Amino acid sequence: MLTSIQNLIEEIWQEAGAWPIFVQAMRRALSKRSGEGNDYRLASLPGYCCEAAGGEPGDVIPVTAAWLLFYTAAHLMDSVEDQDQLDPWWEELGPGTAASAATGLYFTATLALNRLDVLLSERETPRELRAGILNRFLVMCSGQHLDLVQTQPILEQYWQIAGAKSGAFFALACWAGARLATDHSDILEGFDQFGFETGLLIQILDDLMEFRYMASSPEKKKVRSLRRSLPVVYTLEVCSEEERNRLNGLFVADYLLPEHIEEIVAAIEGNGGVLYMLMELDRHRQLALDGLKRAKVPGSMKGKFIALLDELHAPD
Repeated sequence: MLTSIQNLIEEIWQEAGAWPIFVQAMRRALSKRSGEGNDYRLASLPGYCCEAAGGEPGDVIPVTAAWLLFYTAAHLMDSVEDQDQLDPWWEELGPGTAASAATGLYFTATLALNRLDVLLSERETPRELRAGILNRFLVMCSGQHLDLVQTQPILEQYWQIAGAKSGAFFALACWAGARLATDHSDILEGFDQFGFETGLLIQILDDLMEFRYMASSPEKKKVRSLRRSLPVVYTLEVCSEEERNRLNGLFVADYLLPEHIEEIVAAIEGNGGVLYMLMELDRHRQLALDGLKRAKVPGSMKGKFIALLDELHAPD
């Protein structure tokens, strides 16, 4: 299926007349994502859900291509807006290059969705899918905006942002794939739940792995991304007022020194931040499995979904 997706994307660029220099930038962005762990494995979600709901996996190629394109574009824009570590392919030319490539990927994704009109004979399904996908992206953008303007979220806001960004994004992949096969609301809600909880699992794991890396290799670090991570948000929620004031005092600077990192790590561990993340991983995994049950995923397909969840595990 991956080859079919890549061929579709290349065909769209050629038909649209995108300039080679721009196509090269978009290709590099997609290639960057393909080298990062489970990205392409997770792109199998729409196909899995379509097949599990009784549809034909081949019908999902335009939707999967669009989802992967949106996913890559969102990652690029998130990196630019959060001022994260720069990807080598656009570091020399600056963040404007990444934003330009992301814009092209967004429009490529929209053109990929238009292929549903040709692929499917029923006219209502393509319209509903396009509307559902684009409407959800407005919600995701809302989450990203709140993430940018709320520099120190409380725990409730952390989950709100994570749900609107990562949760909604993977819920969309599962809902869209299943919608190609069925319009049964309970089944669609089950797939939606599985995707939403999978997205939250990915977000928690990202924060946990970042914490583990920080704890093992304390070094100078930007404050902005750290203070919005789950272990820090949780610790500030549950620690004493004296400790909270001390930690907030450290977060005033743009960067944290190694000795400050060590102090923050100690505060997180002392207030049960790691245990909280591990408990949340177990809880959201079970909620994802509950979604499979609600979606009535047949036993022959359930193993594929569970294997995907098994790949999302806490670092040792």
